[in-house]
Amino acid sequence: MSKNKITLILLILGSFSCKSYYHFVQGKATNARISAAPDTSVNNLIFPYKESLDAKMNGVLAKCPVTLNKDKPESTLTNWVSDAIYHQASMAYSEPIAFAFTNYGGIRIPELSKGDITLGKIFELMPFDNIFVLVKINGTDLQKFLNYIAESGGSSISSSLRFTIDGKKAINATVDNKPIQITGQYYIGLSDYIANGGDNQTYLKNLPRIDKNILIRDMLAKEAKEKGLIEATLDQRISIIK
Repeated sequence: MSKNKITLILLILGSFSCKSYYHFVQGKATNARISAAPDTSVNNLIFPYKESLDAKMNGVLAKCPVTLNKDKPESTLTNWVSDAIYHQASMAYSEPIAFAFTNYGGIRIPELSKGDITLGKIFELMPFDNIFVLVKINGTDLQKFLNYIAESGGSSISSSLRFTIDGKKAINATVDNKPIQITGQYYIGLSDYIANGGDNQTYLKNLPRIDKNILIRDMLAKEAKEKGLIEATLDQRISIIK
């Protein structure tokens, strides 16, 4: 079923899910309750699509052996998300990817509970239709980007990147265990929202990019299905000097 058809079905279901309405009919504080009988013709129309959609959303993609939590500067949930994106991107792109990044607010649930992980749960985790893009960035702008992560107290980065937060600055940053070179050029993977200047990262807008129109949510679902297990550990990819 196409994404457009799923969206249409959800809109129809939302429009006809309520059966009672309240309407202000006079200048006084008086309410009139109007009950509307369910439209059976509409229900009959959408039922096969709803049934198909429910089956798709409730399909189990993987098992999560322990609950993964969202936190800063790093956490099991944020680590899994960016590592999964990095792994999927590495198979989809020929360019060398320095690291994958996901903005903290883009992960919409506080935890991924132990047990079966369905496609519906992946939609809860990443409900937005954000697209993964590669942005080519020089070492100077990369340091600026890392400082942006440091200022927020950490975020979701893949294990290929490591650094320490000192105050609101990122120090001792390495990519694949090699120090970042100011004169270097790097491909970083992130959402089109951030690449388009979101969260005040306007300097990214005009940088060269590669876009294959892959939804980040689809990358997470694919990773979950292929691996069958959703696992992550804390590995000090981001540490803080206190």
